[in-house]
Amino acid sequence: MSKRTLFFVALSLLPALPLLAQPRPEFADAPYRAHQPTAGPPSALRLPTVETFTLANGVEVQLVTRTALPTVQLDLEVPGGSQLDVPGAEGQTSLCVALAGESTAKLARAQYREALADLAASVTTWATREQMGVSLAVLKRNLPQTLELWGDVVRTPGMHPGDLERLLAQRKASIGQQKISVGGIAGRLQPLVTWGAQHPLGRLTTIASLAGVTPDGCRALWQARLLPKGARLTVVGDLTRAELIAALKPLVADWQGQAAALPPLPPAQFTPRQLLFVDVPKSAQTSVNVVHLGPPRSDPAYPALSLMAAVLGGGFSSRINMNLREQHGWAYGARGSFDFVRTGSSWLVTASVRTDAAGPAIAEIFKEMSTMRETLAGTDELDRERDGAIGGLPARWATSGAILSGLQGLRYHGLPLDDDARMPARWLATTLEQVRKAAQSFVHPELASVLVVGDAALVLPQLEALTKPDGPLAGVKVTRLDADGQPL
Repeated sequence: MSKRTLFFVALSLLPALPLLAQPRPEFADAPYRAHQPTAGPPSALRLPTVETFTLANGVEVQLVTRTALPTVQLDLEVPGGSQLDVPGAEGQTSLCVALAGESTAKLARAQYREALADLAASVTTWATREQMGVSLAVLKRNLPQTLELWGDVVRTPGMHPGDLERLLAQRKASIGQQKISVGGIAGRLQPLVTWGAQHPLGRLTTIASLAGVTPDGCRALWQARLLPKGARLTVVGDLTRAELIAALKPLVADWQGQAAALPPLPPAQFTPRQLLFVDVPKSAQTSVNVVHLGPPRSDPAYPALSLMAAVLGGGFSSRINMNLREQHGWAYGARGSFDFVRTGSSWLVTASVRTDAAGPAIAEIFKEMSTMRETLAGTDELDRERDGAIGGLPARWATSGAILSGLQGLRYHGLPLDDDARMPARWLATTLEQVRKAAQSFVHPELASVLVVGDAALVLPQLEALTKPDGPLAGVKVTRLDADGQPL
C-alpha cells in the first residue's frame, strides 16, 4: 500500500476518532446483571490409558499415546536432587544439573542451542529436593534428531568451564537478590525452619557453599546418577509403544548401569514453638510464615485433610485470606497448605502483610487454626471447596504436560493410577465432622513455629507482645537470624 493511499485511509478515519475515544456505556439495570451466571455442566474426568513396561537396560516406562496433537513430551527422572548435597556443599547438585543442560560433548552451548532452535525443540535438565532428570518436548516429526541431542545430554554432557562460570555468577547474583527482600529471605529460610539446618531438605545454599563446584565434579556426579536401571521415563504424545522402543534403541544399546541406592531421608528435625526473626530495615512489608509438620500424602484421611486445608487456607475464599485481606486489610493475600514430600509434609501459612500489622496478623492466623479445630466448618464452605476440587480434576489430565506431571506425582507419592478417579466419591462422602477431626489431627497451633522477616524497629515490639502470657506464643523467646539463617 502506497504512502498516498495510507494518507487517505487515515483521513477517512478522523471523523470516527471522537466516538472511538468515548467509553462504552454501562447500564446498571441491564437484564444480565439481575442474576448471577449459572455454571455449566462439569467436564467429565477422563483418565488416560497408561502402558507400563521396562526397556532392555532397565528404564521403567510409563507411556500415554495421545494423538490429539503431533507432539511428544518425555521426562527421565532418577533419585537425587538437593538431598545429594553434603554439608558445606549446599546447592552444588542443582548447579551441576543445570550445567549438564548447557551443552554436550559434541556441541558447545551456542551450537547446542541453535540445533534445538532449528528443531523447535526443548531439552531441559532439572532438579528438585529428591529427584533430578532430563525432559524433552518436540513435534513428532523432529523426534529422532531431538532424541539424539537429549541422549547426548543424558550420557555425555559438555560440562564446560565457561558455562559453569556463567551459571555460578547467576546463582550468586540470585542469592544476593534474595537476601535483600523480605519475601526472598523468607523463601530461602523456610525449608531450614521446617526440616532443620542439618536435614538434607533443610540445608541452605549460600555463596560460600557453591565455591567448590568444578566441571569434573559435576561430570562425576552426573555419570554416577544418570544411569538407566531403576530410572523412570514418562512419555506422553503421538507415539506408540513400538515407535518409542524403536526411537530409543540407539540410546538403550550402549547405556547401561545402575546408580547406588540413596539412604532414606532421616526424620524432620523440626523444632516446635520457635519465633525466628530476620531484620530488613525500612522494609515496607513484613513476611509472615507459620509452619509445623504434617502427614504423608498417602494418609487415609487425605480427602478430609485436603478439604479442611482448602477451607482454612487454600484459596481466595479461605478463612485465613478472608480474615487478613478482606476483614482487616492487612495483606493482598494469605495462603495455607500442606507441602507434601515423599515421607511426610509441612503445614505452611504465608502472608506478606503491612509492617504495622505483623503481630496482629500472626495472632489472627493462630486464631483461625484454633477455630478450625474447635468448630464445624459451614456447609457452604465444605460444598464450595468440594465442588471446586471435583470440578478441577479434569484439568489435571487435560494436556500432555498435565498428564506427564500427574503421572510423576502419583508415582512419587506411591499412589495408584486411578487415584483421581476415586477422589470424587471420597470427597462426596466426607462429612463436616470428618473435616473437624482432620483439623484436630493435623493442625497444631500449639506446635507451630513462626518465621518473620521485616523491619526490626517496627516489628520486634509486636512480636514481643505475642510472647506475653495471653499471647499465642506465650513464653517463647524471639531468636534473631541473619539472611543466611545464622543466629545473631
